Amino acid sequence: MSRKRITDRLSFKVFLITFIVQVMFGILIYALLYRATPLTWNMVKRTEMETAFAALAKDLSTVRFRDCSQMVDEFILANDCHIVFYKGDNDNTNRLPAVVPGSEYALLTRWDVKQLINPDSEEDEMNFLISEHVYFNQDKQNEYTVVCLWSQKGENVLWEALKKTLPMIIAAIVLVSLLCSFIYTFLFARPVQKLSDVSGRIAKMDFTAKSRLKRRDEIGDLGRDLDKLSSNLDETITKLNKRTEELEREMERTNELEKQKDVFFAAASHELKTPITIAQGQVRGMMDGIEPYNDYETYLPKTLSSLKRMESLINEILTASRMQAGNSIALKKVDLGTILRSRIEEIKELLDVKGIALETGIDNDLFFEGNSDLTSMAIGSFLSNAVFYSSEGSTVKVSAQKEDGKIITRIRNTDSHIDEDDLPHLFEAFYRADSSRSRSSGGSGLGLYLGKLIIERQNGTVSIENDGNDVVAVIILPYSTKNP
Repeated sequence: MSRKRITDRLSFKVFLITFIVQVMFGILIYALLYRATPLTWNMVKRTEMETAFAALAKDLSTVRFRDCSQMVDEFILANDCHIVFYKGDNDNTNRLPAVVPGSEYALLTRWDVKQLINPDSEEDEMNFLISEHVYFNQDKQNEYTVVCLWSQKGENVLWEALKKTLPMIIAAIVLVSLLCSFIYTFLFARPVQKLSDVSGRIAKMDFTAKSRLKRRDEIGDLGRDLDKLSSNLDETITKLNKRTEELEREMERTNELEKQKDVFFAAASHELKTPITIAQGQVRGMMDGIEPYNDYETYLPKTLSSLKRMESLINEILTASRMQAGNSIALKKVDLGTILRSRIEEIKELLDVKGIALETGIDNDLFFEGNSDLTSMAIGSFLSNAVFYSSEGSTVKVSAQKEDGKIITRIRNTDSHIDEDDLPHLFEAFYRADSSRSRSSGGSGLGLYLGKLIIERQNGTVSIENDGNDVVAVIILPYSTKNP
């Protein structure tokens, strides 16, 4: 991360501002204390002056008065003070100023000591005065009073102490400021940075990101709101994705239905064209007396058969159209066992003619919500398909039982097989696995297609598959417990 990038971060700004504020606060506290601390005078210096002056007085007692000038001048220069000599005792009424012979710096001592005190001295400056009695050269007859006068500025104790402890104070201020800055950064900037990271991941559509802040302040509220927003967006987008997938599937289904519709009507037109053409040719031949169509007794029944075939095909097409359009059908309690037995009775004669055996195993009370006529049509289609595709000597087995809340019907024709290429197309309209069947049986190719539509409209399912050496059709309908 670049330096500019670091300085732009909230954590850096909080740290820097907090550090500066702490340092400024420390300086302000010191300034206030400095202003409130009274001035004091260095008593050590005063003691040193008193000790030095006492030593001077002792040394003066060893010399004669006229020989003390050098000693006095050296003391004045060394201690930046004034020396005044009085002849006599310390009583102001009896003493007289004495001039030190040969002194260059004691000339001021010709004045009275009161004249040496500066009345215009500053407030922080104080004048100090000490005196000693001296007998020069052990002369006990002539007593002198020596007065020492000096000025001293007041000193601030806090500043003096600060100068001694300044490195430790600076270190303490820096450490405390750093500690406070880190604490503030941890309390404020770090959670905000975490929220920023979470919002960035949400912006990238990663809704697994959560702040999970446990704080009870505004930052915690913001974190919980951000987590809730992430969950809501995730839920909403998931629903939209599911809805989009459903719409895509619906569009695919609609497109597929449109294609099937086009194929259906194209095939229907083709299937109707053949019997219509045959019927037209037969009627025109009979009208024109063309042989052999002038044999009315032979060709009128054939023409009627073609017309019935067209009628049956048209009825199947209309039924398929209603099923595709999703028109509602009348539903009521129906016993599937009754329908199966009725349809089996209708095909028994055909079974006998083809030499096909029949085995049944149909339970009682197989009730479901459905349409009896449509279900009979569908069952008839599956039974007819089983018979037509069974060879002589084979067996058709029909069973129907209730299992796990469902009615499962199995129609099995033994010693049969459907080509694997044909299995996916068995329920397509007008599809025939055996192209010769239309000629031998008159089948339209709509039976299985209609049967599947009818069963599915009644919430059921249908499948046909090879099972070893057999072909089995499985029809599943929901069992109904309601009383008929």
